[in-house]
Amino acid sequence: MDFASGIYSLAAPLVLIELKASPIELGLVGTLTWSVHMGMAHFMGRLSDRVGRRPLIIIAPLLFFTSCLLMLLLRRVGLILALSLMNGLCFSIFWPCFQAWIADRLTKGSLLRDFGNFNLSWTSATLIGPIFSGFMYGLHSRLPFVFAAALALTVFLIIWMSFQDEKVQPKDKERFVPPKMSNIRMNLLYAAWVANFVSFFVIANARYQFPKLARELNFSSYTIGLIIGCIGFALFSGFFILRRSDRWHSKTSYLVGSHALAAAGLLLICVSNRPLLFAFALILIGLSASVTCYSSQFYVVQFIKKKGKGTGLHESIVGAGALSGPILGGVAAQFAGLRAPYLLCLVVLFVAVIIEIGLLKRDNTNAAGSRNKT
Repeated sequence: MDFASGIYSLAAPLVLIELKASPIELGLVGTLTWSVHMGMAHFMGRLSDRVGRRPLIIIAPLLFFTSCLLMLLLRRVGLILALSLMNGLCFSIFWPCFQAWIADRLTKGSLLRDFGNFNLSWTSATLIGPIFSGFMYGLHSRLPFVFAAALALTVFLIIWMSFQDEKVQPKDKERFVPPKMSNIRMNLLYAAWVANFVSFFVIANARYQFPKLARELNFSSYTIGLIIGCIGFALFSGFFILRRSDRWHSKTSYLVGSHALAAAGLLLICVSNRPLLFAFALILIGLSASVTCYSSQFYVVQFIKKKGKGTGLHESIVGAGALSGPILGGVAAQFAGLRAPYLLCLVVLFVAVIIEIGLLKRDNTNAAGSRNKT
């Protein structure tokens, strides 16, 4: 599913650039999509706790299939932006419910491994999707949407034929049961949510605003696809490393320190003109996001008992960052230049670090208080 959305997410801004869309309109592609995602993901996750995962998940690829087919016909900026609302509904249904379905099958020893496999699968798609999209767009501007529609239809057929909603009950393994949440762990979870918000704020700016800057620098669509694909490569690499180790669990230094990578990447975008430097910048940003995203997923499933509710909250945080990033970045680009969105990201990143440090200091204070009582 993310392979199809990765193809769409590059091709749609390129079409809008051809139609002379402004930076604000480019930002609206992401903002409209993620506004629906943010608003509906928590509800869809909770709904799946009540009605089951399969009845909801099966709807999502059909919605995205329809959106891709409509992109073959539409040539007006406003109508293309309207499709972003449909895409947001699709993603708000699919991802919280699918992650909750994975969590339903977790055993006590498989939490890190299973979510690691999930992250490796969707990030490999975000790596390949933009590269394919840039290549196909160079052949014909509508070809990426044909391919994305075919992928969405394939996902629908796979879910229809093989997806089962009943819970697995392993005989030889103890089912994973989240521990009771304490104020100490809540602060860690909140810090992970703040970190993940800013990561997707930055990534959304890169995905929806960078193509405009790259076009101004005369980069080809294929080159743009390769550069954007570096985000997926970095996420995949980061998830692969984190999946194989538990050293980062509950280690606040990893969470806060990951922002240094994002800051370095943003500074590179502000001063660079070469494709290789842009690619390296997005690799740094993607590595940073792998830490924050994995932390948010891990702590949500570890500490929140209702999986649909927890994954819905996680996706809502992702949606909030991806919603606000493109539109605020678009406003910055419209009035202060095409590199202004990345300066804005640096400001948001700095504020996020301050908030996280405040939360984690409170965490340490609560922990010390608990030890003194005992």
